[in-house]
Amino acid sequence: MSNYKTILYEIGGLNNAVCIISMNRPEQRNAINREMAEELLDAFQRVRDEKDVKVVLFTGEGKSFCAGGDLSVLPGFDHYSVMDWMGRTGYGIVQAMIENEKVIVGKIRGHCIAGGLELALACDLLYASERTRFGVTEITMGILPGWGGTVRLARCLPIFRGREILLTGRKDYTAAEVYEMGLLTRVYPDEELDRKVEEIIALLCANPADSLRMGKAVLNHSFQGIPWDSAMAIERNAIAWLFHSEHVTNLRSMALKAIEAMGKKGDEG
Repeated sequence: MSNYKTILYEIGGLNNAVCIISMNRPEQRNAINREMAEELLDAFQRVRDEKDVKVVLFTGEGKSFCAGGDLSVLPGFDHYSVMDWMGRTGYGIVQAMIENEKVIVGKIRGHCIAGGLELALACDLLYASERTRFGVTEITMGILPGWGGTVRLARCLPIFRGREILLTGRKDYTAAEVYEMGLLTRVYPDEELDRKVEEIIALLCANPADSLRMGKAVLNHSFQGIPWDSAMAIERNAIAWLFHSEHVTNLRSMALKAIEAMGKKGDEG
């Protein structure tokens, strides 16, 4: 899919290190219909293979990040198609984000509700405007979040906080409230959000791509609750691999030359 209809996909920044993926149905507060879901899946699979990209900025056009699933999708569901929507499309998008080698930064303003919050939870870093409102509302319709939201709320938050968000169905949690719960990375005034996120992305892009990728992978494995010794083994293997990466090899070569130069000066003295 090179011509997306419901999302925007743009590569730019210094050395083309940033890919911006934006949900682009602003009149519907970027509600997710079938077409957007398929395009998001394609975009996050596609960006994985963009060699120069280090960071993905994931956001929404207009005044909202994402208000959740488009209600027009619901009438077409039966027992089998709803499982396909949850188990294939939704799971595929979230896994394409979590397993992506790029660092995914979520920039959130306006509404981050239901499926929108589930997508946000799959990001690596989350920055929100003070005016943003959060919540999961599925329980009010007699269902549950099905793109990993129920599980990730339990793992991202103290369980009593996660239960409240899930079981009340509120959609008016403020950014300050969910930040205090531990859900967001930072909260900024609306007029500062763009600049602050740009600064964070610049810091991320200044780091080697290999160490960003390995850092994300090790943290993700640890997040999954594997035994301590196993997590430590993954960390050690990552460091051993990085020690032979091009960036570290060049640093070692430069350090060796500097040491040799210092030795020569000492001999001359």
